[in-house]
Amino acid sequence: MTALERLKCDLEKTDGTEDSKLELYLENAKDTILDYIGRDVLPDRLISAQVELAKIAYNKQGAEGEKARSEGGISRSFIEDLPADIKSRLKNYPRKVGVIYATDEE
Repeated sequence: MTALERLKCDLEKTDGTEDSKLELYLENAKDTILDYIGRDVLPDRLISAQVELAKIAYNKQGAEGEKARSEGGISRSFIEDLPADIKSRLKNYPRKVGVIYATDEE
């Protein structure tokens, strides 16, 4: 199952009308994960973390930049950073160290 199919299943969005938006959220989540682990390719085992981050972003639509909201007796608070459970998973992927090549121009 692809990341898009997983996200659509989680969000119960099976009609395909929001696929472009969902793909954008998945791409942003992938970028966030790759930045965190310092790699260029997303390991297959982190696709579920990618889907989870995309789902969080999707559910925050219309509340971007807010920390909390209270309306009509209903209070909501929003995650501002990577969730702790996802961070702990990402820590299993140590950052790759760049290789420095010597040049012949010395």
